[in-house]
Order: sequence, then C-alpha cells, then structure tokens
Amino acid sequence: ARHLALRFKALAALGCFALYLVAVAAIVSWQRAELTRIIEGLEALLQVEATLSRTNIFAAHTLLRINDSYRDAEPRKVAESIELEVDSIRAGLGALGNWYPKSVSMVASLDSALEGARRSPAQASIPELSRAMQELVVDLDQLAREIRARRDSAWASYRHAYDSVTLTVAGLFVFGLIVFGGVMILFFTRLSWDLRILAARAVDVVRGYRGIPLRVSRTDEVGALMDAVNRMQQILREREQQIEVSRQQRFHHEKMAAIGSLAAAVAHEINNPIAAIQAVAEAIPSTCLAGECPAGAACFPELILEHTRRIVGITRQLSEMSSPPSVEPEWIDLNELVRRTSSFISYDPRFRAVRMDFALDPTIPALWAVADHVTQTLMNLLINAADALEEAGRGDRKIWIVTDREHEFVRLRLRDNGAGMEAAVLARAFEESFTTKDSGSGIGLFMCKTLVERAHGAISLASVPGEGATVTVLLPCGPVQLRE
Repeated sequence: ARHLALRFKALAALGCFALYLVAVAAIVSWQRAELTRIIEGLEALLQVEATLSRTNIFAAHTLLRINDSYRDAEPRKVAESIELEVDSIRAGLGALGNWYPKSVSMVASLDSALEGARRSPAQASIPELSRAMQELVVDLDQLAREIRARRDSAWASYRHAYDSVTLTVAGLFVFGLIVFGGVMILFFTRLSWDLRILAARAVDVVRGYRGIPLRVSRTDEVGALMDAVNRMQQILREREQQIEVSRQQRFHHEKMAAIGSLAAAVAHEINNPIAAIQAVAEAIPSTCLAGECPAGAACFPELILEHTRRIVGITRQLSEMSSPPSVEPEWIDLNELVRRTSSFISYDPRFRAVRMDFALDPTIPALWAVADHVTQTLMNLLINAADALEEAGRGDRKIWIVTDREHEFVRLRLRDNGAGMEAAVLARAFEESFTTKDSGSGIGLFMCKTLVERAHGAISLASVPGEGATVTVLLPCGPVQLRE
C-alpha cells in the first residue's frame, strides 16, 4: 500500500545494508580462511624445519663420530656406537617423507652401509658408511635451504594476505559509507526538496493558484500528499467554477429582472397613450368618410395601427423574457425559445447589421430541460457570433440557426461567417477564463459547456480561420436527472 511506502523503503534499505554486511563478512571470511591456510602451512614448515634441524644435528654428530673412529675402532664397534643416532636419523627421515622424497632410499643406503660395517672386519667398510652419512648431511642441508625458502615465501604470502584483508575491510567500509551515505543523503535531500515544493504549492493553491498540477514522481506518502494537494486544487477549481457559473446565472436573473421591471414600468406608462392612439387610428376611417378630414391631409390609419401593435408586441416580449425564470426542468419548445430569444437579443446594437436566417425543424420533439439554461446558452452563443462578425468587419454579416433531430437528441447549430478561430484558440475555447477579447471575462463558452453538460448534453465547436465558426449543441429529448 502507498501509505507503507516509506516504511517499505526503510526496510528495503536496512535489508540491502544487511546483505552488504553479509557479503563483506563472506569476503573477509574467505580471506581469513586463506590466512589460516597460510598460517597452517607456516606451522607445518616450522615443524618440518625443527625435525630437519634435529635430524641434521644427529647426522652431523654421527658423521663426526665416524670420522673420529675411522683409524682406531673396528667397524663393528663403530656401527654399534652410532646405533642410537642412526635410529634418531631414521625416525627424522621418516617424518620428512613428504618433504624429502629421497628419505626412503637414503635410509636404505644408510642401513646397508651400517649393516656392512657390522659384518665386515675390514676398515674399508667405514669409509662407505662415512660417505653415506656425508651424502645424507649434504641432502639435509639442501633440504633445509629449501624449507627456509618456502618459509620465507609463506611469510611473504601471509603478509600479503594480511595486507589484502586489511585493505579489503577498509575499502569495503569506505565503499559502504560512500554508497549508503550517498543514498541516504540523496534520499533525504530529494525528500526535503519535494516537501518544500509541496509546501510552496499548498500556499499557492490557498492564494488562488489553479494552473498546472504538481508532477507526482513518488509512490510513497509524500506522493500521496502531492496527489491530495492536486485533488484539493482541482476541487477548489471546480467549486470556483460552479460559484462563477452560479454568479453569472444570478447576474443574468438580476439583469432580466431589471429589464422586466423597466419593461413593466414602461408598458404601464405607454399603454394608455398607445390605447388612445389606437382608438384614434381606428376612428380615422369613419371620420374621413364623414368628410371631416382636413383638406389635403393624408390619412394612414393602417400604418398607425401596425406600429402601435408592434409597440405592444415589444413590451409584451420584454415582459415575457424578463419574467422570473424557473430553475426546474420542464417541457419546452426549442423552436419557440430560439425565435423569442433571437428576437429579444436583436435589439442589442451589435445585431443591427446582422441578418439571422432560421431553419427550424417543426418536427423536433419537446425538450425536458431548464428553459433559462437553454436561453442563457443561446444568448451567449449569439453574442459570441455577433462579436466574431464585428471583428471580421464583413459587409454581409449572417448567423444561421438550425434545429433538427439526431437519434435521441435534439440538435441546435449556430453558424456565422465571422473571423473564425486558429487551431490553438479553438483548442482552448471552452476553458475557464480564456478569452481573446480585450474586455472579455472568458466565462461565456465555459458556462455554456457547463449548463449543457448538466443537462446530459454535449457541445462542440468547429472553425476555419476567416470563414466563421459553427457551434453544435446536442440536448436529450427525454427527461434525465440533471447534474449538479
């Protein structure tokens, strides 16, 4: 689990350190075994050297006795006098069998010379015995030199192995210190850096930052905290968007209510004069027929009646559009709403040079939607189209409004022949607070998208620079649960 990640990293670091110690112990143990082997070899060499020294002493002493009795003693007595020394030499040569391969043949030669001295009464057997003993002394001296050389070599190997163990332990210690210390320093440095970034971003979010979220590159608790800050930023942004949409809706309601109040007051003030003018206009034909018209006067009662009816229609339309809107979904006639909204907004100065063409399908079904939301959406789209036409500066400014049905949706399309949008602008058109207008708030298309999606609909925008733009709104035909 993510909340155990730091603990897991600590356990993993501890495990790696333990494995490293085991590896170091194994290497040191192997080198110590090599040291032990060298020491055991040295002990064996020292034992051999001690045996060889004793044997060499016995052999030298025996050779001296043989040489001293060369002329006076009988060979048999000489052989008997050196019997004990020869036994010691024989035992020593037996112990040196692995180091002195000639020991067997030398023992045999010594025994043969000794046996000849016992049996032969002539003095000639003593030189043979002396020669055999002298060869033995020479070989033992040679063997002693070889043993000393081996011992010196073994001591050199021991010193080298000891130095190697010391350097290995020191090197592994320094290596472990550098690696694990470096890893710890890097880990805590990165941890402190991420925590500083996280703290700074949290403060920025509280102060109103709503830009690019933090890049989460960790999988531990700090990464979870970064995710939480990003989610907090997203939730705050969505909440602010909802507040802004609600504010715009409230502003729209207040504006429409103000228009309604003004329209009611104006209608109240002008209804009586209009009624009087209408009554006079209706009486003009009978008066003219009675010959009471001034000479040369032109009477146009039909024109007076037409314009009075137009004034009455305008005041009625203002009253209808500015009546308190319902916030509950209801069945609405989209075509009638389009006509009424387009007629109402056409009084805006921006629409004086704009011609609106309608292609409203009379067979589309009624919509289950909040009428005020659809009205706000349509008004924002019409105002955007008028601004685009004004920016393009065309002489023939047109807006085409089309309704039809697409499967289970009713489709509303608005197309203008204005300036259009570049691809970069089109990609961000529905973003909150994004605008290309000098005095724009960037909330219009965003609010349209929000209101349409609340009704489980969809809105899309297509545009070609210099050729205008087309907005397509899809609204479901049947009742749906509106989103908050």
